[in-house]
Amino acid sequence: SIQRRFTRLADNIGLLSYSERLDFMNLTTLGERRIRGDLIEAFKVISGKVDYASNVFKVSRSGSNILSKINNNSNKDICKLRQCFLPDRIKNYWNKLPGSVKNSESITSFKINLEKFKHESKKDSCYNFWEVSNLIIDKIEGSPSYKTRKEKFNNYLLDNPFVARKKGINIYTH
Repeated sequence: SIQRRFTRLADNIGLLSYSERLDFMNLTTLGERRIRGDLIEAFKVISGKVDYASNVFKVSRSGSNILSKINNNSNKDICKLRQCFLPDRIKNYWNKLPGSVKNSESITSFKINLEKFKHESKKDSCYNFWEVSNLIIDKIEGSPSYKTRKEKFNNYLLDNPFVARKKGINIYTH
């Protein structure tokens, strides 16, 4: 991804693993940021802070949960396609949020409460939006041979700096 390539350009961290580069730069994966942005957008619409998309979400009677608009009798291809749309993409993440986050007074307080919830519940997480980062990193670094291959590749780059330069990987430390 673009973020993976970009983080390789930074001094002193070009040879670190993707997760180590993210930690060093205090970044999250693009997947996690997309879901966070979607949750913020959902909050704006559901709480009436914006004048658009009021009919996009099917909200529970209590007004706190998002319900699926997919009918169980629907065509499976349509159901699969619908999962790409905002309400179905974030439904499980939104419904997992506590009321203190969903009932925030403003957009700014929603963002603050969302971050607070993330940091307070990171250890006992179960299908929360930040787990997307773990899934992405596991896909990249999860194989048993990853560390061995990464080490060999790093040694190759150190022996062949012109290849590292061509691949956009900063192998130098200052």
